[in-house]
Amino acid sequence: MLLIVKSFLSLLDILFPETIIKVITPLKQMKAIQPSINLWDTPEKYNGWNDWTTWNVALWIRNDLCYYNIAKDCKDYMDFLYEMQSMIGSFATPDGADWGEANIEEMNEVIEEISDCN
Repeated sequence: MLLIVKSFLSLLDILFPETIIKVITPLKQMKAIQPSINLWDTPEKYNGWNDWTTWNVALWIRNDLCYYNIAKDCKDYMDFLYEMQSMIGSFATPDGADWGEANIEEMNEVIEEISDCN
């Protein structure tokens, strides 16, 4: 599924490059782009999570009211990912962690936990 999402985003980049440039350029100027450290780059755990990206995404979802409210209305992490990327146009946390690089199983648990609290 992640491959499908990435392919779709690549297609959007080809069809609408000016939009991607408008989003990425300010982030690069703010130095908010995450270095290339994601699921496939780091085999070790990070603060009990699969990796830094998963930890960072979970941290933002649990501690930012806007993200939390979006997550509580989602049935799973793929639904949240769709809301963030397609509906809102956000591809990364404010720290630069790519929403699509987070570990799906762990993030599904986060979404389920949030849904159970409400």
